[in-house]
Amino acid sequence: MGSITITSGSFRGRRIQTPEGAETRPLLTRLRKSLADILRPRLAGVRLVDLFGGSGAIAFELLSNGAASAVIVELNRKTAELVRTNARSLGLEAAVEVVSGDGVAAVQGLCRKKDSFDIIIVAPPYGLGLQQQAVAALARHRLLKPQGVIIVQREDKEAQVPAPPGLDLMRTRDYGRTVFDFYGAAAPDRSNILEIA
Repeated sequence: MGSITITSGSFRGRRIQTPEGAETRPLLTRLRKSLADILRPRLAGVRLVDLFGGSGAIAFELLSNGAASAVIVELNRKTAELVRTNARSLGLEAAVEVVSGDGVAAVQGLCRKKDSFDIIIVAPPYGLGLQQQAVAALARHRLLKPQGVIIVQREDKEAQVPAPPGLDLMRTRDYGRTVFDFYGAAAPDRSNILEIA
């Protein structure tokens, strides 16, 4: 069992547990901080979902910076239980819902529940085409709120996911081997959509 430290916000310095082995790939500290810095102006009170949650590190970093609640989807049941343990250790049981299951399949299930989110995180294992599958599912099943943002993490050698009908690629941020692509709902007036300097 390993651990990582939350880097910013109200839980700065608190540690969360991470599973052993190569099945999960916690986002590097500097990248989690960069993502929190980008999103901080719009985090207050938002609801987010992480479709490939792993240890929950990204969601916990954003909750530390003002997000109100999170759904964390994780395929591995033991890792999902670890996310629940992390939520309890931070006193976030009421704010965090953990779903044990496949991230792409979860999109349809959340849509059936009429759930919707301000921020959707797609950070799957690399090299499996899961980014494309997840974005296609999100285009079919409207989980994103009108002024929300989908953040897709990929390795630099992986192709960028073309924006499907209903979504626009808003911005790309490159951090060496890790790339974040930001998508928003396609609309004639995107004045309220995420602006990233």
